[in-house]
Amino acid sequence: MPRGDSPRRPRRTAQPRSRTARRRPARAKRPRSLAWRVFRALMLTGFVFGLIAAAAVAGYMRYLDTTITATFEGRRWSVPAVIYAQPLELFPGALLSMANVTRELNRLGYREATGTPPPGSYQRGDGSLDIHLRSFRFIEGPRESQRIRLRFRQGTLVDVSDPSGRAVPLIRLDPAAIGSFFPSHGEDRVVLAPDQVPPLLVETLKIIEDRNFDQHPGFDLAGIIRALWVNVRAGEIQQGGSTLTQQLVKSYYLDNRRTIERKVRELLMAIILDARFAKPDILNAYVNEIFLGQDGRRAVHGFGLGAQFYFNKPIDELGADEIATLVAVIRGPSFYNPYRHPERALARRDFVLDRMLESGLITATGHTAAKQQPLRVVRGARLGGMYYPAYMDLVRRRLDALYQDDDLTTSGLQIFTTLNPPVQESIEQAIAETLQDLEQSRKLPANTLQAAAVVTSIQTGEVLALAGGRVAGFDGFNRALNARRPIGSLVKPVIYLKALESGYNLTTILDDAPVNLTLNRQTWSPNNYDRRVYGPVPLVRALGNSLNLATVQLGLRLGVEEVADRLETLSGHRPANRFPSLLLGAEAMTPLEVAGMYGTLASGGFYMAPKAVVAVLDETGQPLSRHSIEVEQRIAPDVASTLVRAMEAAMRYGTGRSSRFARAGVAGKTGTTDDYRDSWFAGFDGVHLVVTWIGTDDNQPTQLSGATGALKVWDAIMTRLAVRPLHHPPSNTLRTVDYQSGLLADESCSEELVSVPVPWDAALQTHPGCGIYDRSLSERVREWMQRF
Repeated sequence: MPRGDSPRRPRRTAQPRSRTARRRPARAKRPRSLAWRVFRALMLTGFVFGLIAAAAVAGYMRYLDTTITATFEGRRWSVPAVIYAQPLELFPGALLSMANVTRELNRLGYREATGTPPPGSYQRGDGSLDIHLRSFRFIEGPRESQRIRLRFRQGTLVDVSDPSGRAVPLIRLDPAAIGSFFPSHGEDRVVLAPDQVPPLLVETLKIIEDRNFDQHPGFDLAGIIRALWVNVRAGEIQQGGSTLTQQLVKSYYLDNRRTIERKVRELLMAIILDARFAKPDILNAYVNEIFLGQDGRRAVHGFGLGAQFYFNKPIDELGADEIATLVAVIRGPSFYNPYRHPERALARRDFVLDRMLESGLITATGHTAAKQQPLRVVRGARLGGMYYPAYMDLVRRRLDALYQDDDLTTSGLQIFTTLNPPVQESIEQAIAETLQDLEQSRKLPANTLQAAAVVTSIQTGEVLALAGGRVAGFDGFNRALNARRPIGSLVKPVIYLKALESGYNLTTILDDAPVNLTLNRQTWSPNNYDRRVYGPVPLVRALGNSLNLATVQLGLRLGVEEVADRLETLSGHRPANRFPSLLLGAEAMTPLEVAGMYGTLASGGFYMAPKAVVAVLDETGQPLSRHSIEVEQRIAPDVASTLVRAMEAAMRYGTGRSSRFARAGVAGKTGTTDDYRDSWFAGFDGVHLVVTWIGTDDNQPTQLSGATGALKVWDAIMTRLAVRPLHHPPSNTLRTVDYQSGLLADESCSEELVSVPVPWDAALQTHPGCGIYDRSLSERVREWMQRF
């Protein structure tokens, strides 16, 4: 045995194991810990829930993707119908001064410039104006931007020419946009195509709201961190973390709730939107969608409307400071409201201008000039971008029968109307100033009185202006359209018209005597305004002095039903009152209905329903409807002229004699109701018919008659419009008579003379003391034959 070797052990001989032999017990496994078992269960549960969550997220993302793709690809903003006023027509001979035209240019947002004026501006010269007109799509078709020169002399436009000196017979300024028919949710906008958006606005939006817009996938983590750092350093919110895409999603798809769920949805939708659509498409959608302010019930969306709302001009005419103001407002339209918080808005605007300089968007010189500008937002005056809700009610009423609501609120229609902005401004100012003066002089509480007014053209029936209350631009109860009040003595011209048509003339003697009628076992005994009885009076005086007793006697003789029917043919309003009280105006009508009735008298007997709409174009400029003037003769011209002469006498010697225009060739009639609850006046000159009403909304007495209330408003309006005397057709039957007696007279025996048409075969007596006599029948026949 070698050294070192250990002795071998003897081998054991393997013995066969008995089946009954006992086995060695196996080693028992160590049981798992409780923590491990809990962990494994949680892992398994988490995996299962993870699969479910992943499937849910995938399904939700699929749903969002479908929603976004379907709505964004086929997006069509609700573009409300835009309503335009009458454009100012410029032609040689127009009674327009340089001040008139520049005022209208300023209303439209034109700016005075030096050198060659760009579009939307003008330059003054020595008795001349150089204007660079904007392009505009009129009813007849589009007009390109062009330059014109106007020359004035003594308050008249004497020449219109183009830059080459060639005469221009007629041209129009672009009309003022006076409002929109926006949907119930209130959104209003002017949609801009990508090529209509100024590049400076696009780049400014990026540097202020989203520096990495062109690179990020819809959200910007670096931008969030940067905004947080800037805001912490500034101690205020100067930058936001949301990208332009997120802001668009928030405005276009989501509500304003601040919840984690909404924020997650915003993030997911922004990622999908950015992945599905091109950056320029997203940016253009943002430009048209973003909320920029509130104007009453109207929500101002998009930069197209924002430019008009804040600066009263198209977006392509904005300067750097104005673009900076619009971008500044985005951060908080209420917080940075330039009307309510001009200091905040100015500071924010300057911050934007600083960033524009740092990014090289504007030069140092441009930056300095822009920061020196004040906030140039328009305010106060009723300018082209302002809203006229009372007149808009009338337009809407005229179109409701022709168009569905969706057509008017979402289809981008162009509606051309008859509104005349200078006339509208005149009635608004006149009402506000006169009511304040009346309340002070009568010692009434402030804002006690309310008013309404309608101005129409006597030649066309076009409604040039309409005020529904004393507060200009108030979007509420429209008294001109909806306030039905008893018209009082405004009904009397209808009765006297019926008399003239029945063989009476202005010198016919009426009996101003007491009236006692028993109706339903009650006695009706009206009185004159001053409770006096005047006995025999000529018809012209009975109307001019508004004598109730003579009018009732005449109306009963003619027949109440006949008078009611005549009222309906003149106004289109069917009287509900068919009793004798109708003869004193116990019939409720609106100021607009009264304007329709008096318009028939003022136009020489031609009925024209008050017209507000000229034409409607679709969004491509194609005409959908044209609203021509519908004329129907309802009074013989000679009879209408005779009645108008009587109403002129009413102004000169009767209830209208307190007017400053009583002897200026105007015609009119006062109206007063019981207990002085309503004060009315309807009057006209050679161009305008104006109906005014004063009262209270709770129907309380006003202490005002037609002459002491509504006539004052009429005077204030006509002062601003400039009176143009009435002209009558020549007549062979005119006689000069004394207003009080109806007898032939001249200056030697009467101070109240009126020329009235009298039938050629009627004999008249001479006023005592006058050295004139009435011609015999044979003399009148001979004179008539000679004239014929």
